Amino acid sequence: MNLPILYEYLIYAAIIVVGIVILILLRRVSKLPTHRKLNEQLRAHQQNMEQTLETLRGGENKKTLRFFKTVSKLLYATDKLIHSSSALARKERDTDIDNVSVLLEKVRNNLLPYKYGKKEKDDLAGMEQALRELRGAVAVMQSVLARDDLLKARSVK
Repeated sequence: MNLPILYEYLIYAAIIVVGIVILILLRRVSKLPTHRKLNEQLRAHQQNMEQTLETLRGGENKKTLRFFKTVSKLLYATDKLIHSSSALARKERDTDIDNVSVLLEKVRNNLLPYKYGKKEKDDLAGMEQALRELRGAVAVMQSVLARDDLLKARSVK
């Protein structure tokens, strides 16, 4: 038996197995959330933003670096939700979920001035407006879930 050929075949097999594992991992990472999961993520983001506003109203997070990190985390979470909701809307061709992504864009636009220092951390009007827009996005997502439940009930009959 020729050992160099056997080693080549083993290397090719290892490359194929590693490639398949990478493809499976990429599929898991790029998988879009369900409507319920997106709603849970929106609610978690809303709670996080409400807690942040409460701490800022209470006078905490006065240090500029801590405030910058907090706003950056809020923006990152908002960007992830925008990506998920717009990809889901594109896939399903659903205008209601697209409305969620539009409202999340408004949330992002209201938070951006805080990140770049155009608004002071004492002026919380933009963050309050962002929270109102986020509550609107959660309300729209609730209506999508109600519609899904109604369609599911009709299909069972």
